[in-house]
Amino acid sequence: MSKTKKRFSRLRLSIWCLEAVVLLACLEHFVLRPKLLGKKKPKPKAVAQQLLQRGEHIRPLAEQALLPPALQESFPAWYPPPASLNAESELMLQRQKLFSEQWSLPIEAVNSIGMKFRLVPPGSCLIGSPESEPGHSPVETLHHREFSQPFYLGMYEVTQEEWEKIMGAENNPSHFRGAKQPVEEVSWYDCQEFLLKLSRLEKLDERAYQLPSEAEWEYACRAGTRSAYCYGDDPKLLVKFADFADNNYKRPNPVGRRLPNALGLFDMHGNLWEWCRDTYQNYPGDFSPAGEVNTWRNIRGGNWHIEAKSCRSAKRYRLPGPSLGNMLGFRVKRNINLDELQAALDTKTH
Repeated sequence: MSKTKKRFSRLRLSIWCLEAVVLLACLEHFVLRPKLLGKKKPKPKAVAQQLLQRGEHIRPLAEQALLPPALQESFPAWYPPPASLNAESELMLQRQKLFSEQWSLPIEAVNSIGMKFRLVPPGSCLIGSPESEPGHSPVETLHHREFSQPFYLGMYEVTQEEWEKIMGAENNPSHFRGAKQPVEEVSWYDCQEFLLKLSRLEKLDERAYQLPSEAEWEYACRAGTRSAYCYGDDPKLLVKFADFADNNYKRPNPVGRRLPNALGLFDMHGNLWEWCRDTYQNYPGDFSPAGEVNTWRNIRGGNWHIEAKSCRSAKRYRLPGPSLGNMLGFRVKRNINLDELQAALDTKTH
């Protein structure tokens, strides 16, 4: 008696065919395609950079641009994404645009070693915080300040790549290494040496580059706002703008990963504390007795290790100048001489 061959059902054959198609599709997508294209799997862009490029493109001033010596117009450049701005910060952005047009000053500039700067127009703001603000401290007495002179402020915290161009790779003190990582473990005196060498490299007055004062820092950070943060009062939204305890708590990150404020400045609320130029002084209305802390240097901004309320625009810190730490960095202010620019503008229009 002959045996009949075992036959498979159509259903089973259909399932096997489907599995084969799925397997081939996976091989094509994950193995064959990358090899044929000769590409590695692309790294996802930081969310902040993706959103930034969706903002309005800054039209270059080109031949019309007037700049302090050793600066050039940075191109391409973008305004912050509209969705990240509130009504107050939108007004500051418009003021920045208008001042740029009036004085032919580019909104974004770059120096000889590739450091990028954003234009901070003159104006005024309330420094400090109201008692009703969560996290308010008595040393943050609310008071009015005028800023009659414009300046350029570092778009990012100074990176290790920039530090090494001036100080040498062997003198990079940072604990968390990386070219685009902010330089840390720097004292206030280290910052002064960097600024002096940068000015000399570009054959400028030794005061051309400085640290911002505490008030200048807060004015630039607020970017027209009176709220706890540069975007408003909700601490839950800080994760979009800063590296701090809620979304990091491990280490600083490469600069510019989060959203900028209305002036186009990144990482003002987090990543690293930033040294300021001046010593700690009581605000008007704060009658605390003077002491040793009044000889210490101001530091501002949040850092990767602390909570949201400690990253507010008004939050004040101070440390002795020789202090070091992997939460301490800085950004650079480039002074603008309006008299020189006015003379250049007059020459150009006659």
